[in-house]
Amino acid sequence: MDDFERQERFYQTILNLSHDGIVGVDNDGRIIIYNQAAANFLGIPIAEAVGGNIAEVNPKAGLPRVLAEQSLQHDELRSIESRTAIINRAPVYHNGELIGAVSSMRDVTELQQYEESMRRKLSQQGLQAKWTLDHFVAKSAPMQRLLRLAHRYATVDSTLLLQGESGTGKEMLAQGIHAASRRAKGPFVALNCAAVPETLLESELFGYEEGAFTGARRGGKTGLFELAHHGTLFLDEIGELPVSLQARLLRALQERSVMRIGGSKVIPVNVRIIAATNRDLVGQIHREHFRQDLYFRLAVLVLSVPPLREHVEDIPYLIEAFTRESHETLGTPLFQLDEDDSRRLQAYSWPGNVRELRNLMERAFVLAEENQPIHLFDDDIWLPVELPQYDEMYHSSSHPNQIESHVVEDENSLILRVLREEHDNISRAARRLGMHRTTLWRKLGKMKQ
Repeated sequence: MDDFERQERFYQTILNLSHDGIVGVDNDGRIIIYNQAAANFLGIPIAEAVGGNIAEVNPKAGLPRVLAEQSLQHDELRSIESRTAIINRAPVYHNGELIGAVSSMRDVTELQQYEESMRRKLSQQGLQAKWTLDHFVAKSAPMQRLLRLAHRYATVDSTLLLQGESGTGKEMLAQGIHAASRRAKGPFVALNCAAVPETLLESELFGYEEGAFTGARRGGKTGLFELAHHGTLFLDEIGELPVSLQARLLRALQERSVMRIGGSKVIPVNVRIIAATNRDLVGQIHREHFRQDLYFRLAVLVLSVPPLREHVEDIPYLIEAFTRESHETLGTPLFQLDEDDSRRLQAYSWPGNVRELRNLMERAFVLAEENQPIHLFDDDIWLPVELPQYDEMYHSSSHPNQIESHVVEDENSLILRVLREEHDNISRAARRLGMHRTTLWRKLGKMKQ
């Protein structure tokens, strides 16, 4: 393979990976470059487009005008059915001679749809906390200690870091602390850092001014820091925050102010930050995935939420609470847990924690036959997902890298098995694994690399 072929392979791969649609023509208007993103937007397959004349393949194309006028064209809006794109076009020269033209199109519909869904979600939630600390079931010593500390931490405005596995109720705890604080009448605004695309995180947190970038909506946008003014901003899965944004978040925490993207005005914000993570942030610091200065700024107060396997004596009371809630809202029958089932439930490791238990009870209520007792351990109801015993691995290995590789390998195997069992349904698999769909997609992407 010669150098030209190597370069061509690289260029073709870049074109295919691009989210922007790219079309290139020679000086006769014949299409020589046309990637999949362009085909998706224009609705014209690659095989039909390449080699054809642009004026015939796409009569509304602007590239013939670029060839005729040899002029740049910036930020032209174009709509096809329900989608909208921003298009830029430019002539291409070689040794001063016109050899063709190129256009790029960025589909802004997805961005607009995401912003609209976020606005609807915030509006529906009313920016209010749904849960209080009284909603917590805390008969066990670990949970009683957790709630005592939560009540104390609710009396101050210091930044708080919640640590705990997925499904332990960290957001519920954050809402409870907000509701018990002097900020209770202010807004409670939540952001899952793993659920928002990296390209949108900055604008979600800090907002932007009108015209700040291509596709920015008229009038600009208020960021979540501003929306949480005089209230609480909950940043879930903070360990997933890109390093590129961590410095800006740190500055906002230090200065207690933000600046919108494309803006020149500093906006003071009075916000309490509660962050949550299921990751080992100290380990991420050593791997240079998380800033040490941001960690110390977040970890002024720290609460560790125990996994369900460390307070299994709460299980009967949790089931009672879920049963009562379902009975009051859906009219499902009241459920009495017998001692044998209680012992069996307390012997299980609960990798999905309280979320897994809630899902179990929801399945039981949905599948229960009218006027028949509920059998939690029927095959359609009991869907155990036990994880490997990582502590045994730790004691059997003296090399930390070896431990980590075992953990990753076992997690990958677990993910693939659950996906098979759920027939590749990402939503159901993510629920069983106790993670967000976006996190599952990201892990699958890493497994394919």
